[in-house]
Amino acid sequence: MQVSMADVPQLASLGSATAVQPDVLLLDLRNGYGLPPAVAALKRQHPSTAVLLLVNSLDPALLLEAMRAGVNEVVAEPIDHEELAATIHRVVGSRSQSEPGRVYGFIGAKGGVGTTTIAVNIATSLGSISKPERTLMVELHSTAGDASLLTGVEPRFSIVDALDNTHRLDAVYFSNLVTQIAPSTDLLSSPERPPSSGLDAQRMKQIIAFASTVYKHTVIDISRSDLSILDALDQVNTIYVVANQELATVKSASRLSNMLRGRYGREKIGLVLSRSDRDADISQADVEKAAGCSVAHTFPSNYRVALQALNKGRPVALDNHNDLSASFKRFAYHLAGVRPARETARSTGLFGRLTHSRS
Repeated sequence: MQVSMADVPQLASLGSATAVQPDVLLLDLRNGYGLPPAVAALKRQHPSTAVLLLVNSLDPALLLEAMRAGVNEVVAEPIDHEELAATIHRVVGSRSQSEPGRVYGFIGAKGGVGTTTIAVNIATSLGSISKPERTLMVELHSTAGDASLLTGVEPRFSIVDALDNTHRLDAVYFSNLVTQIAPSTDLLSSPERPPSSGLDAQRMKQIIAFASTVYKHTVIDISRSDLSILDALDQVNTIYVVANQELATVKSASRLSNMLRGRYGREKIGLVLSRSDRDADISQADVEKAAGCSVAHTFPSNYRVALQALNKGRPVALDNHNDLSASFKRFAYHLAGVRPARETARSTGLFGRLTHSRS
């Protein structure tokens, strides 16, 4: 990074229409300074200029003032240099991002098929693959989802807080609603109690659309018990129906897949198989025939590993050396459109270069 230093009085000159803009303006307010009035003027004249604040603590009054002025990010003490660098890269990347991030939805054909487990671990894996850019998991349930249990966090806010404040959405405000569940992954959780008026589909669309402008990847755990939620998935790139090899689940997967295809089109609906069993009476081919689409990925059954992860409140994907974790990571690489580092290393060797030159 090429760094230039400036005093607060010099900010006024950056606000002129002809002033050359930095990629990032980093304001250190840890010596007791308030937010300079010139920041709001600068953002009005140059809205694409990223502004970051360094502060002693997340004072609510300062956060509100920063949000109104258009500040992009606020970083509080203790300041980790790697995290600060990642934040700078993220806001610079968001300025140049020409297209929205990808959005993936997972919906269970039946309760208990492991939909939330899959969503949590795919989101965690995508965050690891795409860092320093971040990944978001949205728990689109009207109440009492299990994502916080699976990740060992206690969110202060939920999807309801975001829905109630769609008119205030910006990066700073949204960052206060989410909870970090892994180094590069955030969670927007379901509420503890159901909202009195349910979840509004139009506002849910706004939340999903906004998330795609901030996050490289967004993973949505979709409730199948609230049909109004199914009206809010226009921005989702692919909706995966989660099924297993039980008769009742396969029958439900057939109905749900047909309904989703009728609403969003065949190309937008996929199928994944949880707790796959090669010796099951119902084969993978049987599931595909019933659901009307091929299985995009299979996740093996590993009850012991899954139970240990649940009891620890730690996603399986954060660990190595088990087949379930490896399966989550392989599918995340597929969704991200990148090859695992080990495969890339092999392909860039002498043989890989020779093979490439002949193709």
